[in-house]
Amino acid sequence: AAASQACRAAAAGACRGCGAATRERGIGDAAFANLSQTIHRGFKFDRMFPSDGLGPQSVLELDQVAMLSMKTQECPKEMMDKIITLLREFGHKKDLERYGRYYLKKVRSRTSSEVPRVLPSFFLPERDDDEDGPVARLRKSPAYKDLFDHAAVSALDESVLQRLSQASAEDRRNKLYQMFWSNEAALTYLAHRYPGTWGSNFRVLSELSRRAPDFQPRSVLDYGAGPAPGIAVARSLWPDLTKLTAVEPSETMSQLGKYLTADFPVPPSWQRCLYDSGEKQDLIIASYVQMEVRGQPSRDALVKQLWNRVSPGGVLVLIEPGTPTGFRMMHHTRELLISQVGPERFHFVAPCPHEGMCPLAVTGRDWCHFVQRVRRTPHRFYNKGSKKRFIEEEKFSFLCIRKSPGPRTLYDSESAAPTAVVKSYFWPRVLFPPIKAGKHTLIDVCSAPQNFERLSVSKSKAHAFGYRWSRKAMWGDLFRFPKRLARPEARLYIAEETRAHLDRLAKKAWKALKWEENEPGFKAEKESDEQAYGA
Repeated sequence: AAASQACRAAAAGACRGCGAATRERGIGDAAFANLSQTIHRGFKFDRMFPSDGLGPQSVLELDQVAMLSMKTQECPKEMMDKIITLLREFGHKKDLERYGRYYLKKVRSRTSSEVPRVLPSFFLPERDDDEDGPVARLRKSPAYKDLFDHAAVSALDESVLQRLSQASAEDRRNKLYQMFWSNEAALTYLAHRYPGTWGSNFRVLSELSRRAPDFQPRSVLDYGAGPAPGIAVARSLWPDLTKLTAVEPSETMSQLGKYLTADFPVPPSWQRCLYDSGEKQDLIIASYVQMEVRGQPSRDALVKQLWNRVSPGGVLVLIEPGTPTGFRMMHHTRELLISQVGPERFHFVAPCPHEGMCPLAVTGRDWCHFVQRVRRTPHRFYNKGSKKRFIEEEKFSFLCIRKSPGPRTLYDSESAAPTAVVKSYFWPRVLFPPIKAGKHTLIDVCSAPQNFERLSVSKSKAHAFGYRWSRKAMWGDLFRFPKRLARPEARLYIAEETRAHLDRLAKKAWKALKWEENEPGFKAEKESDEQAYGA
């Protein structure tokens, strides 16, 4: 073990002993090029498996791309100092806390009352044979009479009507609460929600900057900006931004945002409406916006308007609460882009590892969401809940969509990708916290073409199978190692009819991509079949 640590130190250039002696003998850094093939990793059966052939620097680069989730984050000190100054000067701490509890109750009634369900998909056949089904009720509703009479809805796919009917039912069941931002309400929102919204924006935009290093935006637009946490995060990640635009209809919220962003080298320009300016933007952020829009057709129109404002090669970032309601909205937006824009004109930077059907949408019990821990506003200025808890977990669902063909379109497989960043677009996504059992780890992932699988990583396998990495893996990371399936379906509760249809789609994809020809022993088995049964 001591020799192994010494060799690792030599590879990093931190060893004064063997590293210096090697250079004196004239070997140089070339002696360490294949060091990973000779280092003993500490596992009993390492020598039984072939080496991955990667040097220490390559392994480090791959791990940095795969480990995307972050531990507890904290708002920038200058932002938190300004928030504390506002709270201290306003006073009335108990009144703000009471209003915060009232605000949280209203928001929860809108975002957290829906239960998971099977969501209709563009890729699956949908039927509404029952005259009292959701689509039939939608056709009978007077509110949608003009839609069916004049908008050629009969030409729409049945899954679109199913999604519209579900959204209409949930909107009626959970009434939209329209918040009017008085001075007290806006300051309560700032103390109550700014750390959480900043944390989710930071998590999403940080992944965007790491997964797309060639993306260097010059302009950013934050729709529904509020106190502009998205702009603050974007400016910290891309300091060369030359144009910042915030769209916020509330004058009180705009005043708070101007106060928080007054020290920026390029202060953002504030608009009351999206149509005040028609310029294209490199980056558009819409965080926690769709939940406040009434009706699915209005939400679709908003997404289309934002997408049309994105410049070629630009990115649209959508973030919603990590609840079944937020996931349903993200799933509908995802299906809208796939069916109307086409996967050849855009690609998902995150979180999806494919442009196919979302496998979590058909389980009926799970939904795609992630989490980011962030420090709360100090209790002595605003007590959000228990004084024993100074860290909260902000759960969110998101989509990062880039308006250009992606690596999954430009390259056939991961092996053809030239760099670690491009390879990461083919890696599965860890969807839930890994189950770290004794000497093995179980990981639920979403992988191409449209699979929700459970992987098993055992300590008895080689280092190249990723056991050590799996013990450090977090919710939202990418799994870059060879897959060893423990369950083809991570959660065995998909409907039988849906499972049969997914099997047919997978079989077609398997034959279309000719993956079976790359399987070990395929040629030998084919030759033996031809000898036995003829060509």
